[in-house]
Amino acid sequence: MNRDINQRLIELVHHSVQGTLTSADHAELEQLLLESSAVREQYFLLVDLEYGLAKLAEEEAGKPFPTRSTPLSANNTPSPASIAWPLIALTLVGLIAIPLTAWLMQDRDVAKIDPLPETTSPALANDPAAPQPTPAMQIVQLARTRFFDEPQAFAPGDSMQLDHDYALVEGSVQMRSSTGAEMIVQAPAVFSIQSAEQVLLKVGNCSVYAPEGAEGFRVLTPQAEVVDKGTRFSINVKESGEADVEVIEGAAEVFPVGQDEKSTSTGLLLEAGQARAINALGEIASTDAARFGETYRATLPDRIVSFEATPKNADDPNQLQSVTVQRGGKSFTYNVDQLVGFDLIHFKVGTNTNNMTTPLVSIDMKQGDDSRRRVEYLDRDRSLCTGLLNPGGNAIPLTTDPDITSEDLDARTPGLAIRFEQPVVNGPGPDIVFFDLQVVHHPEQGDPFHVSPLHFETGLKTVTIANYDISLADRGAHALCNFRLYGFDRRIRSIEELCRAHHNNGVAHAVPAKVIATGIDLSDLGYPEGAEVQELFIQDAMDDDNLIDPVFIGGFPPVTPPASTQEPTSTEE
Repeated sequence: MNRDINQRLIELVHHSVQGTLTSADHAELEQLLLESSAVREQYFLLVDLEYGLAKLAEEEAGKPFPTRSTPLSANNTPSPASIAWPLIALTLVGLIAIPLTAWLMQDRDVAKIDPLPETTSPALANDPAAPQPTPAMQIVQLARTRFFDEPQAFAPGDSMQLDHDYALVEGSVQMRSSTGAEMIVQAPAVFSIQSAEQVLLKVGNCSVYAPEGAEGFRVLTPQAEVVDKGTRFSINVKESGEADVEVIEGAAEVFPVGQDEKSTSTGLLLEAGQARAINALGEIASTDAARFGETYRATLPDRIVSFEATPKNADDPNQLQSVTVQRGGKSFTYNVDQLVGFDLIHFKVGTNTNNMTTPLVSIDMKQGDDSRRRVEYLDRDRSLCTGLLNPGGNAIPLTTDPDITSEDLDARTPGLAIRFEQPVVNGPGPDIVFFDLQVVHHPEQGDPFHVSPLHFETGLKTVTIANYDISLADRGAHALCNFRLYGFDRRIRSIEELCRAHHNNGVAHAVPAKVIATGIDLSDLGYPEGAEVQELFIQDAMDDDNLIDPVFIGGFPPVTPPASTQEPTSTEE
């Protein structure tokens, strides 16, 4: 099957899936399928791919996606291809079950150079003590990533499989090849590592940095090949195969499909500040200069990168030890003693009266004694299995000051309020870390919550955090063990009631749970850089029946010296 037929087949399948296939298109598609078994095979692969990507997009947007049976024609009737060819369908039905990760989006005519195999002698392969070959590509960092149809979540240090289609449906991943080249891929994207020097980007956006010694790293797209000449560049590939290439530093050479650097012809050399668009026919044209540089990423987004806690077999398990955070593109690791603590000054629940956890062996007194002991489970210890759970909330974010002092306890605003022991200075990236206890059958991305100023001023607003930096699916989430959940005999409306109320003496929590984490950036609330913030109000977003379960909150020290605003020389932290 030549490239022109393959490209036309892609267009016809896309129209078929989208319900925009005309009668003439339908007749053309039918003729193509009747004439060639190769076309029929590619047709089924493309149909599955179109439906898979469309379903992922709809799921990410929170919309229902209809169950697929057969492709529809322009008038929403079953395609004659599914009626007129029962024998063909029976022969090829097995192809429909091919998973997304095995889909081939391009024909063999797509520009491709044979991957460089990793070779190991049989003697070394059978000797576990022998040095192992360096992986062609390894993961350096991940930011809120979710891959489709992979057996487990990835973590920094994992090796990437060669000639395997990775479908990144959420977040960003940074990788480094054994040659030293670095690459950041942003969702949604489908890509394949072909060797330490070559990656096939089928759809999505990538940013490449090739330092000295890593020149020659190449990125293939459906219609072009981009070869690094010692540079930073970005490529954005659309589902149609069109691509935009931008060179940020250095130079890169662009070769259309069917032509590569080994041919007698030279490619188009792009230097820093230059960009080109490659259309679906492989033709190169100029791009919108006003948007230059918008797609390139030197680092992953600022976020909570990881945290360390004592394991379940330790003498004192579940104790937070340190937090690593990226702020302004730079990595900082803080010992728990460096975090800014707080006093809990308000706590009111909604209807859920399971409001406290402790370690299994630390049983809280059934009857409250008016001390602040119960409050200290959240504001005075570093344990990730002690906390005050299920504070109330509101589906509508606050726009005015919450009420935390009314003598009528029912009139007080549901949620919790904290006052830091010293002001938290608004710097680059996250300024506060928020840890949440999440039962494993609850939403993977964590329970959304609102963060508001305790006192609104001009320019300040509530921010809603819907996704956590470290989610249940992340291998960096901490598995809790041996904790007790307490149910109170009343709906808690104040800290005073929390300290006096009776509970059920606690029960061992039987369902597995993990602690997840996310950052709070004070800039998102409207605070200017350098502002000192001492009080905040937190509410559940009330998007479903699951509520947040805070087990630890801490402020980060000021960033000193201020983070540089200059472009870093490497994506490595």
